Amino acid sequence: MSEPLLSGRNLRKAYDRTSALDAAWFDLSAGEIVAVTGRSGSGKSTLMLCLAGVLRPDSGEVSFDGVRVDRLSEAERSLLRRREFGLVLQFGQLLPELTVDDNVALPLLLDGRPRRDARSAARMWLERFGVAELALARPGQLSGGELQRVALARALVTGPRIVFADEPTGALDSAGTQQVLELVLDTARHEGMSVVLVTHDNTVAAFADREVVLADGCTTSVSAFGPGAS
Repeated sequence: MSEPLLSGRNLRKAYDRTSALDAAWFDLSAGEIVAVTGRSGSGKSTLMLCLAGVLRPDSGEVSFDGVRVDRLSEAERSLLRRREFGLVLQFGQLLPELTVDDNVALPLLLDGRPRRDARSAARMWLERFGVAELALARPGQLSGGELQRVALARALVTGPRIVFADEPTGALDSAGTQQVLELVLDTARHEGMSVVLVTHDNTVAAFADREVVLADGCTTSVSAFGPGAS
């Protein structure tokens, strides 16, 4: 059996004296879509941030493609996120002083792509998510659903190997949720990307290949979806 593309082993993370993760485990294969579920406060977002190298776990190991992410410097983890990972946080985290198209183009610009190429790629993804007409708007002018669509476009514009998405459809209605998820996951499957999908919504989780359930910072169960699930 091949090694997972991304793994978390015995991960622990606390904020002051409050434990967020307590011996959590996680595996992700290349091209796989995994939903991380659990109640509010179960450690879902903290697990995702540790796996993506945003946070360093207090103990345990995070490995990506044979590299120990938890041993990298902040600069090395930042470069890894820019080149290999696409990250969608709950509230978009767009830069308010930039236009929408510059927000989406930013990861490419930071990696040295010519401005014309970066903006062209940004406009293509904005069009795919149905928000091309907002290209010159500022984030403060957008609704919650529009912000999430723009954040998803920014996460996919670099063609990442793994997309990390924390409640990516929380501000969308049911029709918008299905439309956006189908677009993101169809793109991921077509391009061979892997996806870590953090959600409390069972309808959203059902789009994944597999579900990892957290409770009180611990991995409690792993189950498969789809025709072959037991």
